Amino acid sequence: MSPHRVEVLPSRAALSHYGISRNGFLPEEAPLRRLPHEYYQPWEQIIEQLPALIERQEIRQKVEELPVLNTYRLSSEAEWQRACSLLALIAQGYIWTGPEPSQRLPPAITVPLLEASEHLEVNPIATYATLNLWNWTRTKEGADITQPDDLVALQTATGTDDESWFLIISCAMEARAGPLIDRMLGAMEAAELNDVPTVIDALKYFERSLGDIGRLLERMDERCHPQTFYHTIRPFLAGSTNMEAAGLVNGVFYDEGDGKGSWRMYRGGSNGQSSLLQFFDAVLSVDHSRSGGFHAEMRKYMPGPHGRFLDDVEAIANVRSFVESQLNNKALTTAFNAAVKALSVFRDKHIALVSRYIIIPSRMPKPEKGVRRRDIASASTKMALEAQTQELRGTGGTKLIPFLRTSRDETNETAVVR
Repeated sequence: MSPHRVEVLPSRAALSHYGISRNGFLPEEAPLRRLPHEYYQPWEQIIEQLPALIERQEIRQKVEELPVLNTYRLSSEAEWQRACSLLALIAQGYIWTGPEPSQRLPPAITVPLLEASEHLEVNPIATYATLNLWNWTRTKEGADITQPDDLVALQTATGTDDESWFLIISCAMEARAGPLIDRMLGAMEAAELNDVPTVIDALKYFERSLGDIGRLLERMDERCHPQTFYHTIRPFLAGSTNMEAAGLVNGVFYDEGDGKGSWRMYRGGSNGQSSLLQFFDAVLSVDHSRSGGFHAEMRKYMPGPHGRFLDDVEAIANVRSFVESQLNNKALTTAFNAAVKALSVFRDKHIALVSRYIIIPSRMPKPEKGVRRRDIASASTKMALEAQTQELRGTGGTKLIPFLRTSRDETNETAVVR
């Protein structure tokens, strides 16, 4: 099992206790390409064929033929992460392939997915962790993982370059921000020592880094087409919360066999589950109290150590209060407000991306290309019923634009007034 909570403060020296590496929330080493034990090859065989099985409408039949494998042969964290990642993606394919979603997840997936999710302290559904953090590899040895051109997703539901690029952009952003985590924890330590120059330097680095990360986000259009994302990829990111219109009135029944199981509702995979974005908020003391508890809820979808890290950072975050105690220092105040502005600008870029990839495609006719996937995209169409009233929901199950604008406004309000 994962280690119990350790009594440490989120200092730079303690990052490893929270499962944070030099790559930030990404693992230190690239995720496994395969599970090493032959016992798990039935899972690997399905994940290899997943896009074709989905295309041919054979995924449910293949999953029903799977034996119920236990997880006791998984040893390293990397093995647990791969198991959870591939099982979650297979589950999405099983649920969302077909004219109607499946309201039941069979024991062959349910049992090991629940065990892996418990070990890793994540919810048993495709999350940002399973789709992004544990689902990448370099295109060549020694490649720079801060560059999306040098990365590829290990597995996707559609087999498209568009889906891989969509996932990999976030991975590159995570890697690019790895040094920023260390730098901002250093700023918190410097504030305790009244070390103004170090705090200013860290805040300036924050501003530059957010600019770099935002430019990575803007590269989404290079290889991921909005219509392809909306109609082909997006259905497989869906959750079971607020999905009555798609046919999941009670959520999904996680069948554990022998008459055991339970109905469960979870939000779908969402960048709101990125610990990185919430770290930015935590270290600057952004108050999201008007966002309806969504940010706090998303921590349940993060790996347990990452969620605890954010809780602990929030508990001791002192940069903003330090700036407020030094209002006579114009350089310090200016640097802090510039960092806040950089985070707000990043959120504006995210809003623009959501508009291009979800809002606008929802109002356009479905392209004829890819008509063979009409049955799959029908789920997306049902999910988008709210678009008629401009209340389109995200894969996380939240109303998109109003929520994102509120988060942006709350960010702006963090600025310190001299």
